[in-house]
Amino acid sequence: MFEFWKVINMMDFNGRGYQQAGRWLVEDSGLTFSQIKEIRNMAQRKVNHLYKQFRDDVQIGSDDGFDDVLWQTVANGHDSFYDCTAESLTEMYDENSYTESFAYSFHAVNKIEDEQFVANKFLKRERAAKRIEEMRRYGGGFDQKLIAAFEHADYNNRRKLAIGFPEFFEHLVD
Repeated sequence: MFEFWKVINMMDFNGRGYQQAGRWLVEDSGLTFSQIKEIRNMAQRKVNHLYKQFRDDVQIGSDDGFDDVLWQTVANGHDSFYDCTAESLTEMYDENSYTESFAYSFHAVNKIEDEQFVANKFLKRERAAKRIEEMRRYGGGFDQKLIAAFEHADYNNRRKLAIGFPEFFEHLVD
């Protein structure tokens, strides 16, 4: 099992920058994709916790700046997170001693999720098309007529058929 703060430390955002930190997380950390998503989600929860804790006490000129400071606090590690105060966060902002933004390190994770979504959608369409072809060859009269109706229908009617017969058509309509 991995430890969140150890992974954050090894990402070395302050030394590598967000692109290389994200690349390390995805390519070199040795974590599974589920663990990587867990790291991203935990980092977001840590930022949310800081926001709730300090939103009324920290005097920072912009929401974007406040967000960057909170992400920097998480990037700085365990001690920075647990020892921070409203004063230290304000000071970090005022002295411009933060980098924009540790959150960008996790864009690589989002990109993989997007690629997985597209791949899964493609596979579902392929399976649906294969099933339709099998029904066309071996199905009964109703199945064959239903497929013929779908193939000749306009987009709106295809959507209606997909809603009425999702087991056949749901993955063939956007």
